[in-house]
Amino acid sequence: MLKEFLKSVTKTSVMVIGDIMLDKYLFGEIKRKSTEAPIDIVDINSEQEKIGGAANVALSLKNLKTEVSLFGFVGDDQTGKKVISIIKKNKINTKGILIDGQTTLKTRIITSKKNHHSRFDVEKINYKNSKNKEKLLSIIKSNIPKVDFLILQDYNKGLLDKNMIENILVEAKKNKKPVMVDPKEKYFTKYTGVNLIKPNLKEATKLLQQKIELTNKSLKNACLNIQKKIKSDWIILTLGKNGLCVFFEGQFYRQKGEPKKDPDVTGAGDNVICIASLAIFHKISIQKIAKLSNICGELACNGIGTNPINYNELITKLNQNDI
Repeated sequence: MLKEFLKSVTKTSVMVIGDIMLDKYLFGEIKRKSTEAPIDIVDINSEQEKIGGAANVALSLKNLKTEVSLFGFVGDDQTGKKVISIIKKNKINTKGILIDGQTTLKTRIITSKKNHHSRFDVEKINYKNSKNKEKLLSIIKSNIPKVDFLILQDYNKGLLDKNMIENILVEAKKNKKPVMVDPKEKYFTKYTGVNLIKPNLKEATKLLQQKIELTNKSLKNACLNIQKKIKSDWIILTLGKNGLCVFFEGQFYRQKGEPKKDPDVTGAGDNVICIASLAIFHKISIQKIAKLSNICGELACNGIGTNPINYNELITKLNQNDI
């Protein structure tokens, strides 16, 4: 069933709109302490760069052989040039990517034991309106009729402000296009009426202003309250290493995570929004959406940092689990 579904997504056209960034990883070993301050000295022996944010979601969709177009900003800087280069290398359409502001760069230092030692962010968060933002919105509006559905990937970097969100949702509704959202706290409530909202536990807790226990009763109640506030059709609440739960039309289904010591959950949510959006669009059952989403989230944890969905790995995992 699910393998047949994966074959069918190749004819699906998806628009991804959101904050685009570059994730850089510096790998090294700690062999000594600094004499200048009480800190470690990490001897770097290799590095890796990956596209992150909305670009990581677009890459997962591309790996699943869907038709994907990416919309957002990168800066007129070396980081932005690197992002565009990687996106083009992966044959993702860049016509919806405009130059504006500064490209967000996240640099993580990873030690030899695969531990995240530290992270450094270079970014300028800017929610102000601009001519370029209006131009991008116009391009987005003109492309909405051409796709099957939209994914809004919000990282609180400034692209998805109130005006942008409201205009996109109005245009999508006018064209009867489903909208799937991976939200952040700042404008969570602006995504009213979308088809899917996928917060993590921290975001849901802030929205509801209440503690959410990892029990089925508490999680179902949280999903119900999110639905009342946002009025979305589907709720997927991700729980980090503890898996996720799905809520739709009063049905609640929880899929627990597989035991894994200190998993690196970076980018796991990106994989979940990607596969869950496709599965919802293709009317897969709630139980299978939960299982498939959880598998894709777990596959992201097999490596260090962001790891987009790999088609062959996913098929292998489905065969192993006889799904």
